[in-house]
Amino acid sequence: MELRHLETLLAIDREGSFTAAADALNTVQSNVSDQIRQLEAELGVPVLVRGRRGAEPTEFGLVVLERARRVQRELEAMRADLSMLQGLEAGHARLGIVGTASRWLMPALVADLRGRAPGVRLRVNGGASERLWGEVIEGELAQAVVTEPVDDRRLVVEHLLDEALVGLVHGDAELPPEPVPLAALARLPLVLPPEQHLLRIELESAAASQGLTLDVAIEVEGIRLIADLVAAGEFASILPETALPPDLGALRAVAIARIPPRRLALVNARDAQLSLADRAVRDSVVRIVAGHKGAHDAKAKQVPSRPAGKYPKGR
Repeated sequence: MELRHLETLLAIDREGSFTAAADALNTVQSNVSDQIRQLEAELGVPVLVRGRRGAEPTEFGLVVLERARRVQRELEAMRADLSMLQGLEAGHARLGIVGTASRWLMPALVADLRGRAPGVRLRVNGGASERLWGEVIEGELAQAVVTEPVDDRRLVVEHLLDEALVGLVHGDAELPPEPVPLAALARLPLVLPPEQHLLRIELESAAASQGLTLDVAIEVEGIRLIADLVAAGEFASILPETALPPDLGALRAVAIARIPPRRLALVNARDAQLSLADRAVRDSVVRIVAGHKGAHDAKAKQVPSRPAGKYPKGR
């Protein structure tokens, strides 16, 4: 088996037919057919079947295609590593990150990479943790910052940070003294992510453990929009402290009693090697999170607790 056999198979799968693959590879169809015959002879199984809609992979072909994509990614990573070692600055990194962490982590990461590894070209995917896991497993992403727990043996999980969940309310909202009971926030009309969102699942679980039901008035997919909606109406929310906007304006954040923190982790595929560019990104992420945690802990020791308003009888 040679690399050109796998490249031909990938081209047929990508283009949909032997003829289109030959055009994409700048060769003739007979060469493409020969490559596939040699590959099938080497493996001892059929990898493609021709039909009216073109060429389609067999059950064996699907397995070979998955492995061929991994081989292709490893070759690309090897070339990128060699280019970086030669000073050609051609490294490409692929990172996923949950929306709650992107606000504070991504600007710091971009700035850090510009200073430490200016040749790294970074592609960032944002989304829910479950989707990012899948993209890491499939090889679309090299690594991702997600929320724990992560229960998949195909992933290597490195815990990064525990981030407190806090209530977001209007500055004049009347609440019990901090830490505010979750029951006080559960009675307010809340703006939260949709039911399938991991943060929402965590909040519903915490509420259920205390015999509470959250009053969700508005569901919003984008975390950044939640603070705007809370500021615009008589709403409240519960968010990771790190996801709060830097300027709260008329809003204030309140500590919540008896609610577990949200855990952030960095994951990568167990059977894949990180390129030099991806390792540079990983090192930056770990260092930035450590610095962020240290600064947050120091600030928490300096800031005194704020007095809270009187809790209204009718809520």
